[in-house]
Amino acid sequence: MDYNTNRPHLKMPSYGRNVQQMVEECLTVENPAERQEYAERIVEIMAVLTQQSLRNGEVKQKLWNHLAFIADYKLDITYPCEINRM
Repeated sequence: MDYNTNRPHLKMPSYGRNVQQMVEECLTVENPAERQEYAERIVEIMAVLTQQSLRNGEVKQKLWNHLAFIADYKLDITYPCEINRM
């Protein structure tokens, strides 16, 4: 059995393990265009999970900051806004 206590610590529990696993997978994508698209889809999923609209600039900024944090700021993509370290 795969218990949560044996898994890596969740960096942002509010998004759940699935989002963290998607971010970890995104870090392994070699094609820059595919990696960018994957990151954008992850942010869309994060917005749905938190029931927030990406039309709001503050929400969009927050979600991209959270994505960067979950990825340990190692995600090589073009962010649509300035990323602030948490």
